[in-house]
Amino acid sequence: MKYIGFVYETWNKVTGKKYIGSHIGKDTDVYFGSGIDLLEDLKQYGKNSFDRKILEYASDQKELAIIEEKWLRSVDAKNNKTYYNRSNLASGIHRQIKDLPNRPLCSSCHNRLAAINCYKHGRVYYRSVCDDCARKKKKHKPPVPRWQASGYKKKMVCDRCGFRARSSAQMLVYHVNGDLNDSELRNLRSICLNCSVEVIREDLPWRRGDLEEDR
Repeated sequence: MKYIGFVYETWNKVTGKKYIGSHIGKDTDVYFGSGIDLLEDLKQYGKNSFDRKILEYASDQKELAIIEEKWLRSVDAKNNKTYYNRSNLASGIHRQIKDLPNRPLCSSCHNRLAAINCYKHGRVYYRSVCDDCARKKKKHKPPVPRWQASGYKKKMVCDRCGFRARSSAQMLVYHVNGDLNDSELRNLRSICLNCSVEVIREDLPWRRGDLEEDR
């Protein structure tokens, strides 16, 4: 079965409290979630006090968000005191952007979704083609992010929640103060895709280092 991620339910074996979330990666990944209240209890009780079951798999990010929201609404997690969730909206990063429903297909292959160009003021702007088609057309390697040029190496363990990634695609590099020209070690963090959602929710000044506008 091919899938890019899954919707899961985590529960605290001590208190019985649960959390519904989505994760991009393999079902063998040891990941329990990134909700603020959940993370606090993970620190207090330890990971051994939690368990997780997979509710449903998804073949792409849009489907993942739709499935997650379906499960959240089915239990009204936002208003259900037995859940850690503070919202019935999907936690995937693309569900935080207003333009997700309008994300177009690649105008070249008509198969993959168009690549993201940049984020501005809570909105997302897309290119006309997907990343793969853009690279084939240009016939050269994509530009090296400034954090990478400075010698920083993306970590495989999230600096926020401790998630251990199996693929570098599951991790993003952020500049803490929002300045992409500041690539000092103190200003760089490697975080997982799920924690990038929390960065948006908490309205932090953090800015993704390898996502820039077309010039």
